[in-house]
Amino acid sequence: MRTQAAIDTTNINKTKRISLRWKWTIGAAIALFLTYTIFSAILFITFQQIMIDDEQQAVRNVVYNITERLGQNYYDLSEDDVNSMLNQQDFYFTPEFPIIEESTNLRNRRMSSSQGSIVIRIFNSDGEPLYETVSLDSVDFVPRDTMQMEMIEDGPYGETLSAVSPINSFFNNQRIGYVQVINTLSSYHQLFQSILGAILLTGVIALLFSGIIGYIIAFSFLQPIRRLTEAMHIIEKEPESDERIDVGDGNDELTELANAYNAMLDRMQRNIEQQKQFVEDVSHELRTPVAVVEGHMKLLNRWGKDDPAILEESLSASLQEMERMKSLVQEMLDLSRAEQVEIHYKHERTVVKDIVTQTFNNFKLVHPDFTFILDDDIDDDTTINIYRNHLEQILIILLDNAVKYSTDRKEVHLSVSDNGMTIQIAIQDYGEGMTQEDTEKIFNRFYRVDKARSRHKGGNGLGLSIAKQLVEGYHGRITAESVLDHGSIFRVRFPKLTEEDETQ
Repeated sequence: MRTQAAIDTTNINKTKRISLRWKWTIGAAIALFLTYTIFSAILFITFQQIMIDDEQQAVRNVVYNITERLGQNYYDLSEDDVNSMLNQQDFYFTPEFPIIEESTNLRNRRMSSSQGSIVIRIFNSDGEPLYETVSLDSVDFVPRDTMQMEMIEDGPYGETLSAVSPINSFFNNQRIGYVQVINTLSSYHQLFQSILGAILLTGVIALLFSGIIGYIIAFSFLQPIRRLTEAMHIIEKEPESDERIDVGDGNDELTELANAYNAMLDRMQRNIEQQKQFVEDVSHELRTPVAVVEGHMKLLNRWGKDDPAILEESLSASLQEMERMKSLVQEMLDLSRAEQVEIHYKHERTVVKDIVTQTFNNFKLVHPDFTFILDDDIDDDTTINIYRNHLEQILIILLDNAVKYSTDRKEVHLSVSDNGMTIQIAIQDYGEGMTQEDTEKIFNRFYRVDKARSRHKGGNGLGLSIAKQLVEGYHGRITAESVLDHGSIFRVRFPKLTEEDETQ
């Protein structure tokens, strides 16, 4: 029931989930569109303020020109005075009036007043109207003591600028009238609507464009993840598949993820192969001793238990095979552990000279009939990356083989040298030796040069495999050179640690 519920939950989540590609697409589109919107809003507000400032300056110029012109009267303004002065030809082009731009030219403003852009009103000192270019009832007149400008919300086109200024005589500084200049901002509103429409149109285009760009970016970023997912599905269906992610020439985090995934798969499949090989090898090697023990047990069960000689022979043979099985199982466990040194012992440090000298002295003690010679030219503090027990195990395997396969000349040479970047350990014997074919296969599991002699000497054919696995686990290298009937040399090389490596 619990498994079924988990499956149902997985299906529900799978049905309801939103693709990461669409999440990234929407997110990137929103980010790009918001950036465009904020930029457009800032630009639009700035441009709007500049346009308002221009319109206000144009109104000030018109007010200034009119007050300058009408201020030349001595008495209170009359309708005839206003008409005569404002209709003079030289009013619009006289140099003393600073209206130079066409946008602020009074004649052009008056001609365009029929279109509702600029409206000019003149009042006498009592506030009675004397002159008006266009009748505009929606904007009221309020006398002011100083020039004041205000924005009226309910103008004919919406917002409207209204400027009121008193007109004082230049001769006696008496109030002779008022001028009101109204800018309906019709051109401003038309341009405002055009710009707003353009911004909205480009906003829609920008939204579509940002969506496309967002999808392309998401697709590009998620391509390695998609390949990673496909590879995972393939591995899920077929664990032994050699499917890998093509990382290409990238050098980013996704490439690093793909490399890590490929390395993980390689290690996983190596572990699977090693496990299979381990089971096959153990099954194959245990078959013979189990068969031998089974044969003796059946023999004893039938009639051999009544014969003391056969009973003793069967028990002795069975115990011998059991001991060999025990040794085989232990060696297989050692081999299995050797395959995991990169995981458990990658930070171990060992001084080479101490272990070599200790192992050398132990073999001299155990095998007094042999001559052991040690040559070493390394410093006392030379260090390599290896667990001390593993280095000792490698030396024991190689020295033990040298002793086992020695013949008349019972002499073993052990040398240690510093080759700059590597530390080399060489073990030479003067025994049976091997052919070139045997030398190439000697590190294979359960391989024996002469199975009869190897079994007689107590070997299972795993020692050199364990040594090789240990050496390669610490990024070293082991090789063999041999001449039949003249002996063999095994060379082991380990990377030498630098001062920087030792401090890590």
